[in-house]
Amino acid sequence: MTLKLETDRLLIRDWEEDDADAALEIYGSADVAPWLSPAIEKVPDAATMRLVLQAWTEAQPNFVVPAGRWAVARRDNGEVVGALLIRLLPPYEEDLEIGWQLRPSAWGNGYATEASSALMSWAFKNGQVDELFAVARPNNKRAIATAKRLGMQWVGETDKYYDLNLQVYRIRASEFST
Repeated sequence: MTLKLETDRLLIRDWEEDDADAALEIYGSADVAPWLSPAIEKVPDAATMRLVLQAWTEAQPNFVVPAGRWAVARRDNGEVVGALLIRLLPPYEEDLEIGWQLRPSAWGNGYATEASSALMSWAFKNGQVDELFAVARPNNKRAIATAKRLGMQWVGETDKYYDLNLQVYRIRASEFST
């Protein structure tokens, strides 16, 4: 499924292979990669990032709505500033995770909250989903602050996802307001 959502400042769209350099600024950043879950090494170069994006774009049509991976671009200039995802949390049966990643130069502009809120609204309207979860490492203050700004409630700490100690936040469709 192709997705295109717009906010006042942002466009949420499918990834393209030509986004490799911009995506590398996210997934190749030593300031971003260590916080991701599951834990990954930073992507080393644009060629590898292009292969990752190719895999994501090939997998995208197979996801069940609302799951997927998307680029977040500024509407005024098309610059990719971040990424969003909705996917099943381990053990991959029912709990859906919403995740956001921004390149460091885009931090502090409210992009993660703006884009995630739009995606949550779409997911609750179109994805037949009652709740979404976000997980963050305990010291990832930026992710935790974004979850709280989105109206997500802390529901505990667990190590059942990705074999990492994570803070878990949840929002139900009935609690969500744009």
